Amino acid sequence: MFESMIPKSIRAMKFYYSTVYQEIWVGVALTAYVYYKISYGEPSGAGHH
Repeated sequence: MFESMIPKSIRAMKFYYSTVYQEIWVGVALTAYVYYKISYGEPSGAGHH
């Protein structure tokens, strides 16, 4: 019943998730790096609560 819909949707999902996950991981890495720099890289404690 859905055979004709499956391949296109799977291709679209694989493409969508591969690109989205790359962007997410880049964002996570940058956020973690900035958070680390703010938390531990500044002795003045500018990033602390």
